[in-house]
Amino acid sequence: MKVATAQQMAELDRTTIEHYGIPSLVLMENAGRCCVERILQILEEKSVAPQEASVAVVCGKGNNGGDGMVIARHLHNRGVYVEVFLLCKPEDLSRDARTQADILRKIDIEIRVIRDHEGIEDLRAYLEEVHMCVDAIFGTGLSAPVSGVTRDVVEVINLSMATVFAVDIPSGIDAGTGRILSEAIRADFTGVFGLLKMGNVLLPGSIHCGETDVYDIGIPSRAIFDAGIKTETIDTLVVKSMLSIRPPDFHKGDAGRVYIVGGSPGMTGAPCLSGAAALRMGAGLVTVVVPASLRHIVESKQMEVMSAGIPDDGKGYFTPEMIPSLLNTIANADFVVVGPGLGMTEDMPKFIRKLLPQIKAPFLLDADALNALAGQADALQTAAAPCIITPHSGEMSRLTQESVDAIEANRMNAVRYMAEEENVTVVLKGPRSLVATPQGDTFINMSGNPYMASGGMGDALNGIIAALASQGFSSTDAACAGVFLHGLSADLLVRKHPMTPVTATDVIENIKGALRHVLDEAPPEE
Repeated sequence: MKVATAQQMAELDRTTIEHYGIPSLVLMENAGRCCVERILQILEEKSVAPQEASVAVVCGKGNNGGDGMVIARHLHNRGVYVEVFLLCKPEDLSRDARTQADILRKIDIEIRVIRDHEGIEDLRAYLEEVHMCVDAIFGTGLSAPVSGVTRDVVEVINLSMATVFAVDIPSGIDAGTGRILSEAIRADFTGVFGLLKMGNVLLPGSIHCGETDVYDIGIPSRAIFDAGIKTETIDTLVVKSMLSIRPPDFHKGDAGRVYIVGGSPGMTGAPCLSGAAALRMGAGLVTVVVPASLRHIVESKQMEVMSAGIPDDGKGYFTPEMIPSLLNTIANADFVVVGPGLGMTEDMPKFIRKLLPQIKAPFLLDADALNALAGQADALQTAAAPCIITPHSGEMSRLTQESVDAIEANRMNAVRYMAEEENVTVVLKGPRSLVATPQGDTFINMSGNPYMASGGMGDALNGIIAALASQGFSSTDAACAGVFLHGLSADLLVRKHPMTPVTATDVIENIKGALRHVLDEAPPEE
């Protein structure tokens, strides 16, 4: 599903109104009616009949407030007792919101204006009795921190026991980045209009959205297509569309040859995890390539995964002098991973810089391969083959010399800039991992959970992506499908065993479960 910025959504609204001739009041009416249907469904799930229900609708001065007033009117018409609370003077309402307010007055729905502490206390008292509170304060246009009376109102709503339904996006969330602007509504449900906004899917904003539904409010599909929105979510349907059934004459050579280059004293487990993940994801032939003095350790860890040792004079680390032998070893590769457990030595930056332009197969860099390029991200431009990099924010910080805080403040801009500037596919790992392409397309992963916070997860991800790429997936599709299946495998485990930490090995062993889930296949009976 496409994901829009606040600016893109505003332009879509303008185009719909001015070019296609659909009045803004029609869009507002559609938006409100969609929310009402969902609100009534929620009340029914709570065994509350409309005639027994009471709802508070808290409105701001803009069109989000106008949407809230449409909701109030239709709930009133369905028998729900509704009171509207307004966070501005009536004369300060936007044109469309003023029209909606005039209609409410004519049908005798009371509008209480909250100007001070007394109004806040009225709202607090009312929220103690209602079944639901509708948040229609700001919507997507907010860019400054929430303050004053409005901040107090947000806090009162959050402290209440009422179920909260947010209109388009919970008030207080930056719709473009997902940042919390001092204080934000914590909604149980959010009704989104037209397209998801960045703040609906990026953390921490997405946490505040609760259960989220997207409503068609009448924006023409042609307008959305013409808008050229280049950000999408990665979800089950997207990944399912990428998968295909193997033909009967398929053999291991068709499944791809993956080579994992890494390992150093004390860190041989990392490339072995990557190799195991690649094999589990379906790569036909997987070889872990390590310094020769470490090969016996790899051999003791692996069964189906093969190993290769590059002569190292007993050092246990890769050095620039080993590159010719390494290139000869990986000459038949369909995909190469460089970095797991590589270690950081004085020669490692030189090793990586010399290796980059000589790898002929598509490849992935992670971990110490990225750390070796600290402050030298432009070296990625020397790659002779398609390249994927998979940094977390700390590795991205070392690459770009930007602070972690600056990257985390706008992860979308950071990943998009890196991909376009260095001509690589970038997976920025973390909660809601992001994938960006050199062409400016960006993808937001919708799987994964905090119980994955353990060592080796990145190694497992590398192997999954490598296996998909070796089987013919493009760099973009391999990265997108890889991050989703990686996260989904962990999600299914946590769903089965709530609040239980998950290891990289757990994720690898459950990849088949993630695939079954994507393909809508029931697990076999135990």
